[in-house]
Amino acid sequence: MSDPAATLDGMCGRYTQKLKTDDLVAAMSARDGTGSGVAESYNVAPTSTMPIVVAEPSEAGGGSGGAAGERSGGPAGGERPGTAPAGRVLRLATWGLVPSWAKDRAIGAKMINARAETVATKPAFRAAFAARRCLVPATGFYEWFHPGGGSRRGQPFYIYPAGHPATGGIFAFAGLYEVWRKGDAPLVTFTILTTAAAEGLAFLHDRSPVILPAAAWDRWIDPASDPAALAPLLRPAPAGVLAAHPVDAAVGNVRNKDPHLTDPVDLDPAVAEALALAGGPTAAAFGAPAGGGAAASGPGESAGARPAGGAVDLSLFERDPAEPVPGGDAAARGGR
Repeated sequence: MSDPAATLDGMCGRYTQKLKTDDLVAAMSARDGTGSGVAESYNVAPTSTMPIVVAEPSEAGGGSGGAAGERSGGPAGGERPGTAPAGRVLRLATWGLVPSWAKDRAIGAKMINARAETVATKPAFRAAFAARRCLVPATGFYEWFHPGGGSRRGQPFYIYPAGHPATGGIFAFAGLYEVWRKGDAPLVTFTILTTAAAEGLAFLHDRSPVILPAAAWDRWIDPASDPAALAPLLRPAPAGVLAAHPVDAAVGNVRNKDPHLTDPVDLDPAVAEALALAGGPTAAAFGAPAGGGAAASGPGESAGARPAGGAVDLSLFERDPAEPVPGGDAAARGGR
């Protein structure tokens, strides 16, 4: 699989999670419920088993269908970053959602993403969206630029929080999970929600994963939350939140897991020219090396003011929910 962007229907189709168990538990303010811990990965592909965060099952038995258990959570309480009023728990799940009604688990390979615009109505996702929402911890993700728009071989880019070294800085994708019980043992699976392209990254793809601000984590995973009230969270990342740089094509092979996959590389001159024609940044605009210092900060922010560890402070997300979602009607109509 040399270029997943040419075959997978959706974004994101690859991501990174670079924290080991203790660091991830601390960053997500969660209890480790995996039983075996988690391993970091620099090239997470569909069907991988990865950590997700769900609401801690309540003693009263609230919620419905917990990840790797029978229930998920009670009331969320407050929404302060870095706290877990109702409790968060880290579980392991397979990337690629298998609906509870599916006859065959193989359908999960096609369910790695769910469109935010239709997640409440699509049969495969609507039950999970109503009560089985999760956080998918990540430190970055990959997307492929295709010169000319139609080439099956593209230039991969690594995308990560601006103002942080590309080596770290945990954040959370908005996810859904299901428990499939038609096999020999219950199978917990998840999907990642997507929305219109993040501001400044449309040159790569017209879709982008939904990234949740830490202030909304508990509200998102609380099964008692009104799904309709969560819609304002399903918006593209504003300009300045994410940075990107080109990386080696080796990331296209799922067997490659080397930490250097996120290191920046020089663009081929032909690709750089095509990138400029597509409205993308010039080669000089890409941030600091992935293994080094912080990349360029977003407008009006200081890299030094961001937290040194733990969850990324995505304060640029904190806009009035009543504001129009970037992309407007076009975002609601198009994309995957």
